[in-house]
Amino acid sequence: MLNSPRQGRSSPAELGYGTQSLTVFIENVEAHFAHSKEAGAKIFEDLNETAYGELQYGVEDLEGHRWLFSRHASDVSPDAWGAKIANSLP
Repeated sequence: MLNSPRQGRSSPAELGYGTQSLTVFIENVEAHFAHSKEAGAKIFEDLNETAYGELQYGVEDLEGHRWLFSRHASDVSPDAWGAKIANSLP
């Protein structure tokens, strides 16, 4: 359940910066994007295929939370998009 912030708390819109984002994977992201755009959603990232193989777009809700809607589009090697594995051992 999503709701407005509790008393004494602020939404990202009130703060002027994002506090988190959420990615939701859906089957037909193209239709979802078209519907969101038609409905007047505040789109901050147009539908695009990322370097790591996801087809996604981003919207911001009325409280300023950012949502990415995505689906897997293609298999891309982590080396191809520059992924690095951090060594967590000293």
